[in-house]
Amino acid sequence: MPLSTDIHHLPNGLTVLTREVHTAPIATCWIWYKVGGRNERVGISGISHWCEHMLFKGTPTMPKGAFDATIARNGGTFNGFTWIDYTAYYETLPADRLDLGMAIEADRMVNSMFDPAEVASERTVIISEREGNENSPMFWLDEELRSTAFKVHPYRNGVIGWKSDLRAMTREDLYTHYKTYYAPNNAVLVLVGDFNTQQVIERVHELYGPIPAGPPLPEVRGEEPEQQGERRVVVSRPGAAAVVQVAYHAPDARSKDWAALTVLDAVMSGAKSPSLFGGGAQTNRSARLYRSLVEGELAANAGSSFMPTLDPFLFELSATVRPDRTPAEVEQALYIEIEKLQNTAVSAAELAKIQRQMRAQIVYTTERITNQAMMLGMWQTLDSHQRIDTLLDDITAVSAADVQRVAQHYLAPTRRTVGHFIPTAQGSGGAGSATQIAAFSPELHRSKKLWFYTEPAESAPADSTPWRHVLPNGITVLLQRNPSSPTVSVQGEVGLGQMHEAAAQSGLAVFTAAALMRGTANRSFHAITDTTEERGCSVSASAGRHTTSFGAKALSEDLGLVLEILADMLRHPTFPDQEIERLRTQFLTGLKQQEQDTRSMAARAVRELLYPPEHPYSRQPSGSLDTVPGITRADLAGFASRYHPAGTTIAVVGDIDPAAALAAIERWFGDWQGVGEAPSQHIPTVQPPAGAQRREVVIAGKTQSDIVWAVPGVARTDPHYYAAMLGNLVLGQLGLMGRLGENVRDKQGLAYYATSRLDAELGAGPWLISAGVNPASIDQALGGIHEEIESLLESGITEEERSDAVAYLTGSMAIGLEANSGIASMLLGIERYNLGLDYIQRFPAIVGAVTLEEIQAAARQYLHTDRYVLGIAGPDLAVSS
Repeated sequence: MPLSTDIHHLPNGLTVLTREVHTAPIATCWIWYKVGGRNERVGISGISHWCEHMLFKGTPTMPKGAFDATIARNGGTFNGFTWIDYTAYYETLPADRLDLGMAIEADRMVNSMFDPAEVASERTVIISEREGNENSPMFWLDEELRSTAFKVHPYRNGVIGWKSDLRAMTREDLYTHYKTYYAPNNAVLVLVGDFNTQQVIERVHELYGPIPAGPPLPEVRGEEPEQQGERRVVVSRPGAAAVVQVAYHAPDARSKDWAALTVLDAVMSGAKSPSLFGGGAQTNRSARLYRSLVEGELAANAGSSFMPTLDPFLFELSATVRPDRTPAEVEQALYIEIEKLQNTAVSAAELAKIQRQMRAQIVYTTERITNQAMMLGMWQTLDSHQRIDTLLDDITAVSAADVQRVAQHYLAPTRRTVGHFIPTAQGSGGAGSATQIAAFSPELHRSKKLWFYTEPAESAPADSTPWRHVLPNGITVLLQRNPSSPTVSVQGEVGLGQMHEAAAQSGLAVFTAAALMRGTANRSFHAITDTTEERGCSVSASAGRHTTSFGAKALSEDLGLVLEILADMLRHPTFPDQEIERLRTQFLTGLKQQEQDTRSMAARAVRELLYPPEHPYSRQPSGSLDTVPGITRADLAGFASRYHPAGTTIAVVGDIDPAAALAAIERWFGDWQGVGEAPSQHIPTVQPPAGAQRREVVIAGKTQSDIVWAVPGVARTDPHYYAAMLGNLVLGQLGLMGRLGENVRDKQGLAYYATSRLDAELGAGPWLISAGVNPASIDQALGGIHEEIESLLESGITEEERSDAVAYLTGSMAIGLEANSGIASMLLGIERYNLGLDYIQRFPAIVGAVTLEEIQAAARQYLHTDRYVLGIAGPDLAVSS
């Protein structure tokens, strides 16, 4: 059923959307500006994205750094992003602090300062972000394809901007752009969550009513002329695999054909989540491109995309070519699938499947209020928020004749632009040398979500108390009812992972897990994907260092079905030869791509230096190009036979009857009997390196270097964990990447990201610091990193920083419990580390009790500026310098 949304209009032109959602004590504030790549021209390409960055640099009343610190100490999350049609900012907070988000956005709508020194510093950050993108072959191909497909329309310039424009743009350019487009008459404010609408609107009038309307907005005059014939581009650079992209000119979101093309996209590669943040079910494996190209052994992966836009954009197809095939073969296979749609009507059964998939994907987006607000704002910016309520009806109204008609019209050869990425010399990815550093002195995107302490909630509804039950065969079952959305998340793990494989068979755990759904004694791979994707749900399995994970995302009505299939996968896999070889090819392609990825190779280098070869933490779980080819079907079957119910935990969260869910688990898993004892989970400890070690990995064709600094860290169950976790939070994560971000990114402008991470698991994983920098700035960035480490060792953190960190951890708990998957993940973590189901209630007191002295002592115990390992991956430093 449609959720009620109110629309309000202020005299100054501001559009306000409000939606009350009382399922959790949280609220989110979004502001959308109708400005992006389409509002730019050559000379100022990338200016909208740069303006977005500058709005985090402060106002007279909230100086630089105060914004992110204030949000953090109030337990919130925040971010901003720019695309071709819009720029958006958001804050998700405890509901009683929503006013903070509204006040921040009102302030920076008109008062952002664009200090010349900050503009100069951010120039290098923006260029660093572009150079990080340039490390991906797909960035080059995508940029070349779009600039060829569009001759006139500003969509040809993308979002990040041409490097020559980024170097030449002035503060006056940026400030003029800001004053032109950041105004209430060009904005949509979206508020969703646990609040009273009347009270919120009164506050909106107080904050935003006095802001005057902006000047008349410049018209976007670049109307793309009709393409007169096929266009082709070829990009040749170092890379791991060839890629084919085909893009067709397609209509905007207000077109009467938008729904039919959305259905066509789903026929090709499954119905997608309508949220920019994803979070839906995987539905591509029963779709046409996967069946014809991947299962047809032409491509390692294949897909399609069609997004809602203000102006006519592109319908795109893409595929990564298998090493034993050619781009021409893959391109032709894509055309064959298009011709099938043009010549033969889609069946009624296939249309019905798409409709069910789309219904499920829409429902999944309602789990998080942040997703709801994102959808409302995006559609109001493009057309009308009411499109969300009519989306499923629009999809259901699409007929087979409509799909055939739009395929014939829009996917015509004259409308297409074809791009091939052709890899040249591979470079020396993976090659490097370790050297001792006598005296090293004058160092990820936004920090990743921190495990666990953003997950718990201070309190849960009375009917949502978690259940814990142990089956007679040893399986631990965790259940929690969450009636906020008619969906369910199943997450489970078996205590068998990479740590239980021999180094000579590296990748065995991951390979085995991926193969579980490729066929069982009762179902083929097709039967599994057809059955689940027909209903808009998905099942999966994967493996990590310690465990094999399995799970499902489904509507609540399909819980029994996905539990039955998951049990079949775990207990009765058959590992069909043909499916195994397809998977092997996909893995090998992925490993080759990983060897061309600077972040992956720098991380691999530090693990190889930090841990001995037989230690499970020394290797990547995905294996290597040396080990994966030798893994046999018998190896896979043997590893799977070691799965044991006594080492298994299953968490089910959603709109469920816990007793009925437990009965279903008992039905499908209750008679599973393991062989012998459950595998042990012992991880050997390691000592810090005797000195500083450095390994450089040269990867040809890269623009930016990624650096990773590491020392051995703490285990999750270590008594020093909470102190180290709080120290790490201040060092490289709180706000915009903590002290490291303030030094390396904000102060010196050397990197787009500079962050730290504490891999506290069953064993002592590494304490990592990562940054992406221009090769010429590596030493300077490393100097900044060491400066912050030494400051932490010598002076610790301040009481204000400790208080902010604790407030962030405790205040943001409810946000982590917004979706079923977050609750299920939290329950698994509680069980894995034997924390007790009352951990949620105890957590604020635990982190609040950690002292400044304990934090400094933990830092001094684990962080060393003279005993560490350093991985650098990127272009040849000798050539770059």
